[in-house]
Amino acid sequence: MTDEFLFLTGIASAIGAVLVLRLSWARPRRSLHLNAAGWLLLALSVALGWAFAGAWGVSITSLWAMAAAFVILAYAAWKSPPAKYKPFNRRAGMLPEAGEPLRFAGRFATFFLVVVAGMVSSIALAITTRWMSLLIGASEANANVLALFTAPLGWTILAFLILMTDSRKRQLAIIVAPIVAAIPAFITGSPL
Repeated sequence: MTDEFLFLTGIASAIGAVLVLRLSWARPRRSLHLNAAGWLLLALSVALGWAFAGAWGVSITSLWAMAAAFVILAYAAWKSPPAKYKPFNRRAGMLPEAGEPLRFAGRFATFFLVVVAGMVSSIALAITTRWMSLLIGASEANANVLALFTAPLGWTILAFLILMTDSRKRQLAIIVAPIVAAIPAFITGSPL
């Protein structure tokens, strides 16, 4: 009975934290006391969730906090007045306006760098991660898991970096760096 009461208190704290933070952030000037109270309630909900059921308890209290935030933000979006200005007519560089050049070569180069070269570079990063983890004494299974974790995460980060960089030289440097780092793994014949 006591454990369930603590867990329900953690859920109530999570919901209360979101309500208090929303109240604080809705004011013209944020209240230091309300902010502190909201974050303390959130920390309390995490602690009570952990005391009840470890990581599972923290997950459940977090879900209640996210659900409360979703309801509050959905209500605020529903009640907000429409914007006073018209949205821009042109989409963010998706297609050129009439008479502008199509820039197929530049668009294809960007696609190739992000998709194909980014994938090859992320695989090289995964191979390097596997090789380095084997060097420091990780088991084969752990090294494989690290490599499988690194490949999609590396591809995501590389794609972001490539798309946020204007210079083709810098984009190529971002692509080439993980490939160069993988050369020792290939030279030593690290099994893939």
